[in-house]
Amino acid sequence: MQAFEPYIALNSHVKKPVIHISLNPSPKDILSEEQMTVLAQEFMEKFGYGNQPYIVWLHEDINRKHMHIVSVRIDETGEKIDHNREAIRAQNICREMEVEYGLHPTLGEHGERELVSLQKVDYPKGDVKTQVKHTARTLLECYNCHSFAEYNTLLNLYNVTVYEVRGSVDGKEYHGVMYGALDDDGQQVGTPFKSSKFGKVFGYEALQKKFAASVEKVKKDKLAERTRLEIIKAMQDISTKEDFARRLKEADIEVVYRINPEGRLYGITFIDHTCRTVFNGSRLGKPFSANVLNELFNNPEADRERLIPPPEQEPSGQERETEERQEREEYRQQVNQGHHQSESSDSLIDTSALGAVDIFSVLMEDDHTHEYIDPAFRYGRKKKKKRRRRL
Repeated sequence: MQAFEPYIALNSHVKKPVIHISLNPSPKDILSEEQMTVLAQEFMEKFGYGNQPYIVWLHEDINRKHMHIVSVRIDETGEKIDHNREAIRAQNICREMEVEYGLHPTLGEHGERELVSLQKVDYPKGDVKTQVKHTARTLLECYNCHSFAEYNTLLNLYNVTVYEVRGSVDGKEYHGVMYGALDDDGQQVGTPFKSSKFGKVFGYEALQKKFAASVEKVKKDKLAERTRLEIIKAMQDISTKEDFARRLKEADIEVVYRINPEGRLYGITFIDHTCRTVFNGSRLGKPFSANVLNELFNNPEADRERLIPPPEQEPSGQERETEERQEREEYRQQVNQGHHQSESSDSLIDTSALGAVDIFSVLMEDDHTHEYIDPAFRYGRKKKKKRRRRL
């Protein structure tokens, strides 16, 4: 680490001068030490750190061979290396290298493994920050959500909440994101965490990009079709909310009701665990909205033939848009009565290091850079690019 000190001394304004990366090839790829070294060198070249001093060490603490790389963000002239879109660039480099070297794709592998063993956040257990971050990251990787409301509904199943915080700094508006723990009754416990404490991928802009990507994926892969068909099946001879939820549970779909203090159903969300997608009811169409289901649950004289669509009927886009707007407005009103918060300080304007994002599988944060350094894998500053060796 002493090799970094002259670089760090050139620019004291960089708050987090050290970057830590973990490259995790798929366990299906049996790679030699030399091959792993080539991957590390090529990654650092493409990532813009080829002329920086960096340390590489191999590790097998998670039953798979992987590499940790530590480098410094300040170059020899004292300038900070460009960190814009770091996570996206790193992901793209890894996808390119997987294709170039014929490696197995690993995007999402980590999240899939974590999802299998994912448990509800247990506040009395302690280390709440780690629990909340782990849960939020795993669900974000594995599920498609169209909005904050849908993402929050999904997180609530695991005793986590997420919400926006809006405010202004020197007259400039900003959006922040807060994460918190819930108890088994759905009540928030403890102190919430700013997204910047977890990493950029948990922040407002990153979430908006994730939601937009989910919208495109749902359209492209027609993920809503399976969910609609299963809901229509469950709607036949529908009686109570409890019976409806039980039927959907058998189809691996979780239903979440939002009911106001007067007992009226004002929102409904379907979480399809098979296609890993969250849908507000109105997003699927008018027949699946809270208004229609409220009528079916509470009015014995409801015109079921009119309200329950046949399996082959596809709701119109205009109907979905109108109902979704109504439900979104009601949901917003309920949230505003709850934990709406606003801040006027610059506490949320906080740059963070490259957070927990996939790179081959996981890109780790730089607060672990003191661990596992193996002298056998130390590299000095490279003067020129080495010839690429094929695996």
